[in-house]
Amino acid sequence: MTSLFESMILGHFRNRKQAFTNPTKWPQINVLYQKLAENTLDLKQWYNYQTEETAYRHYHLTCEYIDEHTVITSAFNIDTQTDGCQLQWGYHGGWWFGEVRGDCILRNTRVKSEISFNGTLYQSRDTGIDIDTGEFRWGKEEEEGLFRFERLNTEREYDLTNVTRN
Repeated sequence: MTSLFESMILGHFRNRKQAFTNPTKWPQINVLYQKLAENTLDLKQWYNYQTEETAYRHYHLTCEYIDEHTVITSAFNIDTQTDGCQLQWGYHGGWWFGEVRGDCILRNTRVKSEISFNGTLYQSRDTGIDIDTGEFRWGKEEEEGLFRFERLNTEREYDLTNVTRN
């Protein structure tokens, strides 16, 4: 059974309109969520000039459903074979809102993530802050705004739990 969370996040999103407004500031990025198994999602992100197979971010997300409006996702980085950050999600007013749960330190950098989605739109910002100096290291700073993605209408299957593999 697909949860409300999954029904709204599964899909392929791209920030094409935003990227066209200022390509230097907003590179065109693809975000793809697919369901691999019960409570397990696959997340890939890649620049539009790349392919899905060369994604710069590839995670498996384990979902823990606290209740119908609260989800905790735990990330596992497929490329590095290491654990990533946990996110806590809450549902309010037709939108899911997620942020890092607890402290998340990766390679001497404190990770801040802000994500929201409503089934059609997906918005996010990731920021890395050096834990020793407090200086900005990567991502987008808060005053720059959020990446804004729109769902692509494709014929692709996003729930792979019932797909026969050869």
